[in-house]
Parts: sequence; structure tokens; C-alpha cells
Amino acid sequence: MTYAELTALARSWCNRDEEVVSDSIIQDSLKYAADKAYRKLRVPPLENVAEYEKTLLEAASTTSTSTRLSRTEIKIPFDLIEIIQIKEVDAAGLPTRVWNEKLDVRTFNDPSAEKYTANNYFTRERNVLYLSPAFGENTNSNAGNAIEMLYYRRLPALDAKYAVTVLNYAAGFLTTSGGTTALYFVNGNTTTAYATSTEATASADGAGTNTANYIGTEVPHWLRDENERILLYGALVEIFAYVGDNEQAAKYKLMFDTEIQELNDEDAKRNSSGGNIQVNFNGRGLI
Repeated sequence: MTYAELTALARSWCNRDEEVVSDSIIQDSLKYAADKAYRKLRVPPLENVAEYEKTLLEAASTTSTSTRLSRTEIKIPFDLIEIIQIKEVDAAGLPTRVWNEKLDVRTFNDPSAEKYTANNYFTRERNVLYLSPAFGENTNSNAGNAIEMLYYRRLPALDAKYAVTVLNYAAGFLTTSGGTTALYFVNGNTTTAYATSTEATASADGAGTNTANYIGTEVPHWLRDENERILLYGALVEIFAYVGDNEQAAKYKLMFDTEIQELNDEDAKRNSSGGNIQVNFNGRGLI
């Protein structure tokens, strides 16, 4: 489903003309619905992995000269909702350890505070994660080569489009319909695009060059393409709140929450099937 089709669908369901509910109100409502869905949805299509390379990690690692405590500082991904796992891997991609203890920032920074495992813990401060002991200080004999963070993410904007680049042209992600950004070609050769006229001219070998304007096609979006009901019901909550129809807003809020709960329950059932499940818990001194 395209973004325009989703906007039209929401208008059809709310049964209001544009003088009452404009397209911009509908599109804002779709955006708000997506924002609320990300707060509650915990399903595999929202999972992503960020990898931090060895050179970056070594530069971001420090050790206190007074306490000998060490830590590594890594930036949080811009689209992060919730962390699932932070692990160190060796050159073969196999895990060498997991930072499995999450501490509040005061406990993390207090060298005299008790840490129940005394190893492999982390905390968050603004847009930074601190991991301790630092990368490269693994007591395991297998040396770490990278850190991988598995996390739940926000998806791109509902109307996000591919950037007009040479690589996206080659992959077939661009169209000339409504295009405003130029790519350059050697005359008679439309298979190879160039980002600048200088590059195209250098490859022309006397054949001459030409240009065409492109725009990116819409980026695939799991909610918009496969679960538009969540966006539709969530948008209708906002639309009916806007027009003051609280009864309809309450009805669609229930439908919105039910759709999200059903998807979460479906994934929970998948996770608990197919074998014996083992989960470790740490009571943090409470039990």
C-alpha cells in the first residue's frame, strides 16, 4: 500500500470531506498512530542489529588510573526503541560475552557500589551507552573483534523515499515520474548513471552526455505494507478526537490496542514453541 492509498483509506473510514479533515490532519494522525505503535509493539520485524567495529571500540575505551575500572562508550542508534542484547563477538562472529547486567547510572559510576556479578554491566546516559569492563578486557581467552547490539527500532517515516543516488538507480529504486534530482548518463548508455556531469563526461569518450531527473520510490514499510490496520485504527483515534467524536475515538482505540496485543501475543507464542525454553533471571538482591 502506498502512502497516498493509506491516506485515502483513512479518509474513507472517517467519512469526512477535506473541508472538515484535511489531508495534512490525516497524515499527522497516521504519524501519531505509528509513534504510539512503536511504544508497544515488540515483534521481529522491528528488530535490528547495530555493529561497532574494533577500531572504533578501542578508541572509545578508557581505564581509570585510580580505580582501574574500565568502560567503553558507544553511541545509541538513532532509531532505537529498546535494547534486547549487547554482545561481544570474535572474528568468526561467535559470542565471547554479553553485557547482561543493566545498572542505573549512579550505581554504574560509583566505584564503591556493589555490582552483583562484578562483571559485564552497562548503563545509559543521554544518547550514550557505557559498557564495563571495556572492550578488549574480556577475561575469556577469546579476543573480541566487534560489538553487536540487537534492539527494537523505529521504522522509516511512512512516506520515506529512496535517495537519488547512483547505487539506488542501479538497484531500480528510482523513477522519473515527478523527479526533481538529476543523474547523468553517457549518450546511448542508460544502464550506468553518474552523480555529476564531470564523471559522466570523463566516461563519455567522445559520445556526449545527457541528464534526466529522478525521485526515489517509497521505502518498504512493514506497518504500511503488511499491517495497515494498526495505522488505520490508530489514525482514526486521532481524527475522531480532532473532530470531537469521543465515542468513535474510544471505539477505534480499543481496536488499535487489540491489533497490537494480538501481534505481540502471536510472537510470544512463537517464542515459546519448538523446544524447551530456558530463561535466566537475576533478582538483583530482592530474592
